[in-house]
Amino acid sequence: MAMLWLAVACSSPPAGQSTDDTTVLPKDTIGPQLDGQDSSDATDEPDVPQQQPCETEGGWGCPCKDNTDCADVAYCIDSELGKVCTKACSTSCPKDWKCVQASGRDLSYVCVPMFTNLCKPCNSHQDCAQPGGQAGENLCLPRDDGQGFIDGAFCGTACSSDGQCKSGFSCKEVTVKDRPEPVMQCVPDSGECTCAVNWSATQVSTECSKTNDIGTCKSTRTCTADGLTLCGAQPASAEVCGDKEDNDCDGETDEADAVDCIVYYPDQDADGVGQSVGACLCNNPGLGFSIVGGDCNDLVSAIKPGVDEICNEIDDNCNGDTDEAGAKGCDIYYKDKDGDKFGDPDDSACLCKSKKTSEWIGVAGDCDDTTNKVKPGVSEMCNTVGVDDNCNGKTDEEGSVGCKLAYLDQDNDKYGPASSGKCLCALNKIYTTDQPGDCDDGNDKVFPTAIEACNGLDDDCSGLTDEPGAEKSCPPMAQGSAACVGGKCSPVCFKGWFHLNDNPADCECQADNSYGLKGDACPNAIDLGQMGDGSATVFRSGNLMPGEDGDWYHVLATDSPDDGGACDQFDVRAWLSNNPGNQFAIDMYKGGCAGASQLCSAETEVQWTTSYWGPPTGLDAKVNTPILGDVTKSPDPQMAGECKCAKGPAGTGLPGMNICSDNSADFYFRVYRKPGLAVTCEAYILAVINAPAAK
Repeated sequence: MAMLWLAVACSSPPAGQSTDDTTVLPKDTIGPQLDGQDSSDATDEPDVPQQQPCETEGGWGCPCKDNTDCADVAYCIDSELGKVCTKACSTSCPKDWKCVQASGRDLSYVCVPMFTNLCKPCNSHQDCAQPGGQAGENLCLPRDDGQGFIDGAFCGTACSSDGQCKSGFSCKEVTVKDRPEPVMQCVPDSGECTCAVNWSATQVSTECSKTNDIGTCKSTRTCTADGLTLCGAQPASAEVCGDKEDNDCDGETDEADAVDCIVYYPDQDADGVGQSVGACLCNNPGLGFSIVGGDCNDLVSAIKPGVDEICNEIDDNCNGDTDEAGAKGCDIYYKDKDGDKFGDPDDSACLCKSKKTSEWIGVAGDCDDTTNKVKPGVSEMCNTVGVDDNCNGKTDEEGSVGCKLAYLDQDNDKYGPASSGKCLCALNKIYTTDQPGDCDDGNDKVFPTAIEACNGLDDDCSGLTDEPGAEKSCPPMAQGSAACVGGKCSPVCFKGWFHLNDNPADCECQADNSYGLKGDACPNAIDLGQMGDGSATVFRSGNLMPGEDGDWYHVLATDSPDDGGACDQFDVRAWLSNNPGNQFAIDMYKGGCAGASQLCSAETEVQWTTSYWGPPTGLDAKVNTPILGDVTKSPDPQMAGECKCAKGPAGTGLPGMNICSDNSADFYFRVYRKPGLAVTCEAYILAVINAPAAK
């Protein structure tokens, strides 16, 4: 029996058969969506085709190999479960089957499966043609993640609504590259397609691929007894030399420009340097090539990069220039831009004669090649801009034309020693002044216009020291005027005033009232008057100034008559009641100033008195003989002075107890400063009395 061939279309399908073969998937849906995951991750798969009921061998739904195995209508047709026997129909067929006209038999209709190829792995729309359907209505839908990964392609089924799709499938609009408009196809509700038994048995496969910026790598997914295999395509990568892999999936291995390739250049003259253009290859092309390029003349082995350039008007080293500076055989020249016949030493070049021009000369030394006035051999000028006119490495040096004398000024007084002068263009940090004449450059108070001071120095550098007028620098003097003596300010005191302390600015000590008038000698002694015995004490103050050797004082001491019963009071005494620092002493004279008249010397207290002594206590009245002046023989000696004069015993002619006499005399006192003591302004007080006992 011949195999049934199902027509794609029928002119008058049985009643109830739809003629709308168009279904719709959402736009851009391509077959079962990957949803960003590998097909092996799908857990929600479409319904697996179920075995049709086979009630009688050769009957509907029973397995068959060809038409002879089918007892009913003798049609063995393809189904999702392999070849099965079909049955005749008039208007309808079991679920997922449809009634179509059998080919070659008029008005003969049989049931055929509606979804024989639904979800079948495919590579073209032709792989998805449905028996009894129209050509090109069931499409091969790529499983595309939109990022370069196509995980195979699977057949859809044309539809117009979900009711025309198998359970577990929906009718959605999809976009297919070779269709101008989106089309409707039955696609799985979720997950990816699974392999039907007959697809696994025949190892139906679909092409998968991964695409990136480098290229597209392909592989296949195949239905096996264990299910659909995973896509083995790897991302395309740069071609790598030596791994024998088509890394970029372009169908070639180790092609030119692969990673790790080496550029080889044709080398016809075998000088080790090839031409400028080569090819980057994985394998050495052999003789006649070099890995070094850049030879500008591949016919002459002496010409190549790296060799010395020679002055021969040929580009020997292939650098694009001929006889460039520094070539062998060159000469040193210096650029002379200002035409003064001296070149710039910093702008030199070793040139071949073929490259030398008029601005290059053989003499260097120009330090400014922008002006012909600056060059070796000319006179240095004092330029305001500091130009090195003669190119000797110095600018405006000493002795330049237009220079002026400048001097060292180490003490910063604006003047310098005349011997330090140098002829310079301008003052500088060392030679800071143009005024000479400083006679002491280590003292900023000494310079020609300074005011002469009393200090032992030649302040104004006139050649004189402390000349008249120097005393004007001294401070004002109290009770005197200033003088400059020995480089120091010294006071010149007014008459009667003296300078005795450490302050050079005063005459602080005033002489006493007798200074220059009285007391300077014994004949000119200061008269203290007459003092009778029993007089009161007379006090006299004085001081001794430089040039005075002492103050002389005179007293006329008188002795009153001793009769009348009163004792003699004659007792001339003098002492220093004020003697600061015990610096003063007294000499005493009686009757005159000659040496024989001196009674006392260098004392602070002096005295002259009578020297009679009273009788011993209990003296026998019968004897009544006085012991005169013998103190040691008197049991009770007492100074008696001179008391009332008495006559001796009648008829004896002897004197009484006391001898009465007149002791009146001139007394002189000299007050002076003890030898070796400094003169001070301190005053003494001399006390003089003619009376016994009391002071």
